[in-house]
Amino acid sequence: MLIDPHATDRVVVAGAGFGVWYTGRHLGSARWADVVRVRAFKPGDIATDLMYVTLGLRDGTEILVHERLPGFERFLAAAESHLPGMQRQATWRAAEMQPSVTNETVLFERKGR
Repeated sequence: MLIDPHATDRVVVAGAGFGVWYTGRHLGSARWADVVRVRAFKPGDIATDLMYVTLGLRDGTEILVHERLPGFERFLAAAESHLPGMQRQATWRAAEMQPSVTNETVLFERKGR
């Protein structure tokens, strides 16, 4: 999938990390080495029923992305390859994708934070 470079919302994967843009503004960037926790959840909002992924960073900040954000699938694949021990999509996504199910799954937690 090609990402439109002019899209206002997107998540972009770079060699050492990723960046997130919402409404044309750079929301945040991080290096994979600074990610200490990854959670997937659905807030139970029937109107949108979106899957969200929150990345907790070493400095205590969090970055939130969702499945309709262009680049999301590539982002998840990159996270799986850069974060040792991160759960693979096949093991958690089917349960999270059930309609109106409010689940939270920790996909990755760095040891020795």
